[in-house]
Amino acid sequence: MIIKDGIEIKLSPLHKISNYLIEGLSGLGLIAIFLGVWQIGSDFSGSFILPAPLDVLKRSFELITSSNSQISLTIYRTAISIVLAFIIGWILGVIAGSFKTLAKIFKPLMDIFLAMPPIIWIVLALFWFELGDMSVIFTVFIAIFPLSFANSMLSVITLDNRLNEVCIAYRLNLIKRLKAYYLPHILPYLLNSLNIITAMGVKIAIMAELLGASDGVGAKIADARAYLDTTEVLAYVVIMIGIILLFNFLVIKPINIIFLPWIKES
Repeated sequence: MIIKDGIEIKLSPLHKISNYLIEGLSGLGLIAIFLGVWQIGSDFSGSFILPAPLDVLKRSFELITSSNSQISLTIYRTAISIVLAFIIGWILGVIAGSFKTLAKIFKPLMDIFLAMPPIIWIVLALFWFELGDMSVIFTVFIAIFPLSFANSMLSVITLDNRLNEVCIAYRLNLIKRLKAYYLPHILPYLLNSLNIITAMGVKIAIMAELLGASDGVGAKIADARAYLDTTEVLAYVVIMIGIILLFNFLVIKPINIIFLPWIKES
């Protein structure tokens, strides 16, 4: 929204996204500074300890274009885990948040799950499922499910019943009530949950593959570690960070801009 001659003018969603893309270019300066510091560190420590950023970027491109990098396998496992944790977590969270008794029952259980280190689930998954897709998918799911559940339950618990009474008084139908009451309140929790579990899911998937799988990005990082290939390790790190940032840049933030324009972007 902009103000011209004291009059508020609403921007179209396309205009908002265009402004967002332009503002995103300002981050390139910080990236340039970071790469400069990285290069200086590489010059002082040597390429074995800290490879030059250009070498890492070249290797990243080679891995992305290689069919042997197994990046798609890690993305597949992570995506399945995130989708399951997000959907199941939100369904159960909405149910628990709607009934105070269920919320009181589930809260201590979720606290226990949140306190469990992911490494414990990785070890248990190896006993239960051995090496393979299921051990990784289970580990990621069980580690991020409580986050999705907690956000969902909190979004329902914090609903303002007074606004619901206003909707009833004005006899708003279900569609209008969703648009005016439920979605503006729940959507920020939903997007925050999706953002967090996506970043957490990718990191935990790589850890699970590193310790409990024979394939995937984590296993490739383990191989690179065995061969003392620091460049390849950092190349995989750059790729996975890029995937997380790309998801946030192309999905999460545009949805925020279009549907939650009153929330100031940080």
